[in-house]
Amino acid sequence: MSIEDIEMDKRRKSLDKDVDKLVDKYIKIMDWDIPDIDGPKARRLILDEIKLAISRLENQTS
Repeated sequence: MSIEDIEMDKRRKSLDKDVDKLVDKYIKIMDWDIPDIDGPKARRLILDEIKLAISRLENQTS
């Protein structure tokens, strides 16, 4: 296991919490515009968009 792997293991829970907070942030923003928002659907849409953003970032660094 590399030093980077060990360091990532230490940070994984924090990263998960940060992503969860990011999703919550965008659900709240959507809720302002759509009062009767379908929470689970909104969460899926936001997570899908985060995945696309990650893909775009990965393509930039290649």
